[in-house]
Amino acid sequence: MLQAAGTPKDARPIKLACRNVWKLFGANAANFIRQRDGKASMAEVAAAGLVGAVRAVDLEIRQGEIFIIMGLSGSGKSTLVRCMSRLVEPTHGKVEFEGKDLLKISDAALIELRRHRMGMVFQNFALLPHLNVLENIAFPLGIQGQDRPTREKRAREVIELVGLRGREHFYPRELS
Repeated sequence: MLQAAGTPKDARPIKLACRNVWKLFGANAANFIRQRDGKASMAEVAAAGLVGAVRAVDLEIRQGEIFIIMGLSGSGKSTLVRCMSRLVEPTHGKVEFEGKDLLKISDAALIELRRHRMGMVFQNFALLPHLNVLENIAFPLGIQGQDRPTREKRAREVIELVGLRGREHFYPRELS
């Protein structure tokens, strides 16, 4: 975990937290885990005919942290990330963003949060092959109605932030 030098970890606010998050697939999954008060072994999950994709995840991501979720193929990484953004609804638990329970906010508020406050990077990046790096980064800002100079200025800031300066005009096929 990376953090700013000299900054005590606990001094930074929690941006995103999972509290006993579960994602089970199968009939009556929500009732199953609720009846067990959010606690079950994988043997119990399997005996109930359910598939446990995410099990009892507790984590906190603090402001300024770079957080990586690693695991074997099929271990639930993508499902967990999708639960964090509510692209997939967790079966049980809480997902909090800046102290607000994301499972209780409206669809409209969730859309605004995803558009302006939360982003996630998956291993297989989804870039438009006919646009270069600068254009790919600026593209969503155009959808939001921002003018070209504003889009490109912000895209250049992001390019600098992630260490891609000098590659603004590379196309996805030219990146590793």
